[in-house]
Amino acid sequence: MVKKGNNINVLLTYIAVFAMLGGVILPTVFAETSRLYVDGFDKGVTWKPYSPLKRTTFVQLDKENYLDDYAYLAAIPTSVFYAEDEDRIFTNPLMFFEDAVYSDELKERTLNSRQGIDYFMEDWMGYSNGRLDKMTLINVPKHSINNDWNAKNYTIIEGTDPSDLASQITLNEWSYSNNAVVAVIQEEKSENIGIVVDNSVDGSLSPKETREEHFSVPKTNEVYPQYNQFTVPEGYKFITVRSWYPSFYLDVGVPGFEGIINMSIPAGDRDLQIYCWDDNNDQWMMAGITDAWNAQGGMDLDKTSCYAYTNGKWSVALTDVPTKSMGAESLIPNDIRPTGLEVQKHRSLSSISFGRYGTFLEILKNMRNTMYQIDVEMYPGVMIDIEDIPSYGCRDAKFKLSWNDQNVDLGFSLIGPSGEEVLSTRSPGVSTSCHFDEDNHDDTIIPLPEGTETDMRLERLGECLPGENYQICVFSMGEMSSTTDFTLEYSWEQNMTREEGDGLASATEGAVLASVLNSPLLYTTASKCPQTTIDTLLKLGVDNIELIDLGGYLSDNALDEINNVCGIKNHFIEYRDVYDYIREKTKRNDVIFSTVDSFSYWYIGELKAAGEYPAALSLGPAAYLAAQHGSPVLILDNHPELSAAIPWHVEFWRRHANGLTKPTVSEMYLTGTRVYNFLKDHDFDQEGEETIITLAGQFDLGLTWDRVFIGKGKPGRFIGSPTDLSVWAAKTVFYPQIIFQNPAADIESGGKVDLINGSSSKRRFPWRGKLGFKITKPSEEETFHYPVLDTLICYDHKFNSRASKYWGFTYHTADGDIPGVTPSMEPIDNGVMEAVNGQKGGFLADLSGSEVQPFYLKQGGFDPVFSTEFEANMYNLNQGVLLWMINTHGGPYDGGLLMFWDVEGNNPQGYPSIPGAGYTTETNPWRGYEWRLGSTTEPDTMTCEIHGVLPAIMGNPDPTGFRLLPTALDWGLAYKPGRDILGKIASLPVIKWFTPDWLQDTQDYYDGVIITVFMGRFGTSWYNGTQIEEELDNVHSTGV
Repeated sequence: MVKKGNNINVLLTYIAVFAMLGGVILPTVFAETSRLYVDGFDKGVTWKPYSPLKRTTFVQLDKENYLDDYAYLAAIPTSVFYAEDEDRIFTNPLMFFEDAVYSDELKERTLNSRQGIDYFMEDWMGYSNGRLDKMTLINVPKHSINNDWNAKNYTIIEGTDPSDLASQITLNEWSYSNNAVVAVIQEEKSENIGIVVDNSVDGSLSPKETREEHFSVPKTNEVYPQYNQFTVPEGYKFITVRSWYPSFYLDVGVPGFEGIINMSIPAGDRDLQIYCWDDNNDQWMMAGITDAWNAQGGMDLDKTSCYAYTNGKWSVALTDVPTKSMGAESLIPNDIRPTGLEVQKHRSLSSISFGRYGTFLEILKNMRNTMYQIDVEMYPGVMIDIEDIPSYGCRDAKFKLSWNDQNVDLGFSLIGPSGEEVLSTRSPGVSTSCHFDEDNHDDTIIPLPEGTETDMRLERLGECLPGENYQICVFSMGEMSSTTDFTLEYSWEQNMTREEGDGLASATEGAVLASVLNSPLLYTTASKCPQTTIDTLLKLGVDNIELIDLGGYLSDNALDEINNVCGIKNHFIEYRDVYDYIREKTKRNDVIFSTVDSFSYWYIGELKAAGEYPAALSLGPAAYLAAQHGSPVLILDNHPELSAAIPWHVEFWRRHANGLTKPTVSEMYLTGTRVYNFLKDHDFDQEGEETIITLAGQFDLGLTWDRVFIGKGKPGRFIGSPTDLSVWAAKTVFYPQIIFQNPAADIESGGKVDLINGSSSKRRFPWRGKLGFKITKPSEEETFHYPVLDTLICYDHKFNSRASKYWGFTYHTADGDIPGVTPSMEPIDNGVMEAVNGQKGGFLADLSGSEVQPFYLKQGGFDPVFSTEFEANMYNLNQGVLLWMINTHGGPYDGGLLMFWDVEGNNPQGYPSIPGAGYTTETNPWRGYEWRLGSTTEPDTMTCEIHGVLPAIMGNPDPTGFRLLPTALDWGLAYKPGRDILGKIASLPVIKWFTPDWLQDTQDYYDGVIITVFMGRFGTSWYNGTQIEEELDNVHSTGV
């Protein structure tokens, strides 16, 4: 395709030729590219309506240097460009290319990015009717591409110099152009600079008495918080908070299921939230939280510690609703050791542990009217300024604290420029469990390394604005009797110069600007403009140059060389100027984040970074996507406001990549506020929620990063290698084209697909065993139109409509709405509750997945198809569905885990079926259910018992009544046919006057959650990510 330009002489010549030859030339242009046959798409991610070009450009990935990055960036304005005369964008896929990685090591499958390329190209070639108009290969050997990637024309571009490659790319696409963008770059990657700071600072911590606060909070069994304010005086920087109450406990284990029963008498399951007052914003900030599963893990789990962000007003709140912890602390059985000042007794006999907290008298009083206790302790600390300011590219920061009194326990935290606690030696603080580990000492107290020295290492530090600096908070974690002197040693390295980073930024922003202007992107170095660039400018007849020289490195000599060729329209030195210029052209304020940090790869199942490539950057795919959005790329490293917000997210995710550890709200809030202050100062924060997209590896920018912006903006995230990111960007842009390669979206057939649909079942007299179980509709292959696969294993069921009676409260949303109760004026909601409780009209849907999800799918014109067995789900995905809705248990281990129905025991990683139970004959029910008297007709039959043994037997969940021996296990029978019959009799006229309410109401012992803790799981299995991958083919852009 010949790109357009504005050179008047060439243009007049073209007009004359067209006048003479007319229809002779037009077919030739059409033969080169199919773009003019495409009407274009008004819906998509692009900043203008777009027409897809049936072309593809590949750039060979080079993980060792920047050659591939500069080539990719130079190819962007050839792959996405705005045609002003047609007021539309023309675009084609642009991706990095890699050969397939074959390894005997299963874990190394994460390194094979070629699979994503192949899947995308299969769909793209389908959209292009099996033949592209053109394929451009930049440093990619033609023999490396698949044989079925046919194209009318192949263009091979090879080179080892960024400027030369950019010139070749340009001349391949443009025969003339009035305008060009020239970016000032540093062609070669710098060697690691090494240690640039190695220093120390001395200080002392004066003794102060430990301040204590104590609160008694009544048990309510309600979701609302009960707040208790206290004051943190000046000079106190470390706070511990613990909730407990006088009680007996019993911990019973059996081989293979240690700690299966852990009950407290009286029972209680509460959580803590700790807040400090933010004077700057005149509001409370959450500084700590616990969400322990007391009913299963034990009473003494709700403990945490906090850095004292401010002195003054603080508050600790207690909520009294059962929660299942995100962490694994209650799953690891260990001996219990005393953790508080109250009287404690702990005994054990084989696998049985028992004991008490408090005196007998206190426990007896608490059994009548339970009162939770909250203990707050405050310890002194001192703030030390780090006078050295981290440089650009600051990496491998190390801090080491030593002190002169081995009888004193000190800890320290690194505090960032926004006041966030980047990292602390107290992490994870006071343990949220009272477990004991002989190898790691008693973790019921704050963990300390052996000896009197403690240290920390951080992957990176960000820059500071003028007047800002990092601080160290040194604090005591116990009693002190005299002043303690300490020394803090610190050092860090620099892996990239500012000039190098600015050069990458110049090329990145230059690629976006060139795309918007429909102009080529060329390169120059700071000292000299390459002859190949000068020659290209002359060949194109360029009159005006947009010069991107962020940081202002271009020498006078190089500037003169460019000026001698053509005029410089704009010389961009400041980032803000080029940001504004791009947005002035597009009128868009989408936010595209990325980083100059090279990709850190990982292996399956290891949940940590395995290494880092020298130069595998995400900037190219970020710029490609930014060009589609019409927005600049905000490179986080290149702005102190943004770079200083990164370290906490990096450190948190590198230490807690399993996703089970809760991030602190305070750090999310403080770093997010810093980012949004930057966005506001640069006019990105405008009316409504901004689109925010981040492209970076998970260990280069933790997954907490984009979660910060929810509510303020509309964040999205792409993770993976540069090749993965380029594929994801292409799939996102061209989803409106490639989705029709999915059989479920095929218009000609009406989205017709044959899929396996799940069976239906019911219980009948005598209800138990196989005789009382009947399959009413078999699982079989059926025909669906525009299908969506709905996998229902573990899900909410009639939570507010029915289960609220059991829990004693209804669920409220954050804005106060009540699902299943709050009316809705939206037409799509009309009738949503009919399948749940028979109520007609429009409502905010109840938490009842198996009724609500199919309702809305049908409202949207889709056919829901249901399967619960692994093989049936994989078959359906391979056949073709538009969306896979997964409602099941999951886990982060072994490449990711999903639970499926498996009554036949096909997968060894699971829970065996109950012999003789009726459900073993139903291998693929349309929705999962609990095996004890359960069926697809009534799935919620086994309740997670929290009120005690007697209420479970009677079926009377009276939250205010006497509760004995709650187990928190799902053995309580919600569905009792005999009791239901008795309840109907007790509800008859006259008789109901003499029978208790609890006997009449047989619907108040359903917990509203299907297949929960333990007992209900028998007949299910865990399948890992590798097993799923091995069964799947190209699923053709199926959403998940």
